Amino acid sequence: MRSIWSGSLKFGTIFIPIRLYAASENLHIGFHLVHKTDCGRVHYKKVCEKDGKELKPHEIVKAIDIAGECIQFTDEEIKNLHPFSTRTMEIMGFCKYSEIPGISLSKPYYLGTENPKKGGTGKSFHLLRKVLEKKEKVAVVKWVQRNNEYIGMLQSHENGFLLTQLLYFEQVRSQEEVEIIQSEVDEDLLEKAVKVADSMTFDFDWTSYSETYNQQLMELIEKKAAGEEIIPEIKPPETRSLEKELEKMLAMMEE
Repeated sequence: MRSIWSGSLKFGTIFIPIRLYAASENLHIGFHLVHKTDCGRVHYKKVCEKDGKELKPHEIVKAIDIAGECIQFTDEEIKNLHPFSTRTMEIMGFCKYSEIPGISLSKPYYLGTENPKKGGTGKSFHLLRKVLEKKEKVAVVKWVQRNNEYIGMLQSHENGFLLTQLLYFEQVRSQEEVEIIQSEVDEDLLEKAVKVADSMTFDFDWTSYSETYNQQLMELIEKKAAGEEIIPEIKPPETRSLEKELEKMLAMMEE
């Protein structure tokens, strides 16, 4: 597995050389744009808005407009703006897992040790892991990646660490912005629905689930490639009587 970031995990005055790895992968099928008449791929050109000239990669640099002046930067200059902080993942403190709001959890990453040739050592890495296990805590960390600062939750995971990127508080929208129609639910209806839910209660096995949407999508694509007609699915009927549907399900449970 290829690492996407490397640096040091700062635990007080201890610096632990680490590598960061993406813990998830994309299962989606990607479509590309083509010319309808000859199926030629469509490419986007980078064109200067002033002279209309198509630019090559070496002619393009990053810049920021300050007081109407275009200030240009090389990649090396951008890298050196924060040479120390961008290579350090700092532990801000420790807390209980239950204190981290579920809505803030975002992308998962694995942490691994750095190559010994680059100063990597396993002792400090596993020392911190044992501390988290002994205290039954998680660590809140911050780090800079691709010129963006992130916060995350670091926890012991198997023989290493799992880092979960957290959303900032201001990133999460308030549910008050969501329209929810208020409605009363009578006790008889609730009791029937609870019985149905009881019959559907099971021991969750994460490993038994696999992505099926894209598998079905690929089957349709293969049918299209074979010259078959793709027939759209029929929209499911709207539930008009909750009581009748619950009674139907309860009757099926008794059979």
